[in-house]
Amino acid sequence: MTISASTVRLRTGVGAAVVSIGLLLTACSAGSGAPSGASQAPATGTATAASADLAAFEATAQKAVDAAKAPQTPETAPVPTGGPAPKAGVKLVIIPCSMAVEGCARSARSAKEAGELLGWDVKIDDPSQGQGGPSAAIQRAVSSKVDAIMTTSIDAGAVKADIKAARDAGIVVVSNMAGNVDDLYQAIVPPLEVNFDAGYLLGQQAFLNAKKTFGQPVKAVVFEDDEFATVQQRIAGFKKFIADCAAAGGGCAVLSEDKHLAADIATSLPNRVVQTIKQHPDYNTLFVGFDAALNQVITQGLIPANLADPTKAQAFSVDCDVANAKIVAEGGIQNACIGFAFQRAGYGHVDNINRLVQGQPAADQGLVGKLVVKENAAGLTEKAWDGDFDAIPLYKKAWGLE
Repeated sequence: MTISASTVRLRTGVGAAVVSIGLLLTACSAGSGAPSGASQAPATGTATAASADLAAFEATAQKAVDAAKAPQTPETAPVPTGGPAPKAGVKLVIIPCSMAVEGCARSARSAKEAGELLGWDVKIDDPSQGQGGPSAAIQRAVSSKVDAIMTTSIDAGAVKADIKAARDAGIVVVSNMAGNVDDLYQAIVPPLEVNFDAGYLLGQQAFLNAKKTFGQPVKAVVFEDDEFATVQQRIAGFKKFIADCAAAGGGCAVLSEDKHLAADIATSLPNRVVQTIKQHPDYNTLFVGFDAALNQVITQGLIPANLADPTKAQAFSVDCDVANAKIVAEGGIQNACIGFAFQRAGYGHVDNINRLVQGQPAADQGLVGKLVVKENAAGLTEKAWDGDFDAIPLYKKAWGLE
């Protein structure tokens, strides 16, 4: 059984928004169903109803944004308890997408730290260092007869046969921030769904800031790297909000959608984004699936092209890497990002591995995305956000080490 749902999720406003939209559509259908020649409701009444519904939609967005910006606590983002005592002698190999990518490296480093705290034999095998990629790294781990494998940001579908071979050999396999196939990963932290929620929440923040700063609805340009299931979900969540906003009468729209590869980030992507924006003079919002890509777009594309004025446009993505959080904190064109406590996540993976190698189910590790905006970004210009409280002592206590 794969852990794939979070106890506390970001999508605090989605359900209410859908209800609000449903009310609007019901009102519209009731009006359109009047027989020919029957008296019609005054136009002012219809406009008033639509205005009230849009106000409710906006209130839902504001409530969700306020909740996601608030400091997290051990109660709102709980560390699980009740697991078995740490098993001795576990051999763990961690395979990140690349240790050069901040979002991949942070959880890899912390999982190594946590495993070694338990006395485990832990190694990081970085597949980006010319050793045959993730597939070869998993094969090396299987050949060395490890007890567990942890990957970071490597979708199961990309290495399906290799993970199956590891599972068939009795090896526990978990992943950080990845897509799953056939439940090959026995636990994913955080679960894939939070990426959809992150995209939707950033849509809500974009909607509120566009109204406040530009006096306009969101008019978005979207770029997606569909190599990654997590990014696909973030884009889907953002587009769902845009659709909900349009249905509620908010005027939001996606003006342009395009795709890119990770390999394009430092080469063609910045100029492609610039050229797309120039083709849409009514654009005011840029959504890119992850911070590493957006940072390159901003620094190598928007700033040189004089398109980074935060009074005219806004940009959003997920991860809250240090470089991006700094732009947010300084009031730059990136208005917000959503971060996950990846240092804590590494400890969560070790907790799950300890449960799984002893025949117990994985636990919900309680990770909740944090909406980072200028007002709460202080202190993130040198170090990535890794939670509003220190979860590591709670893991140590749960493991009987304190």
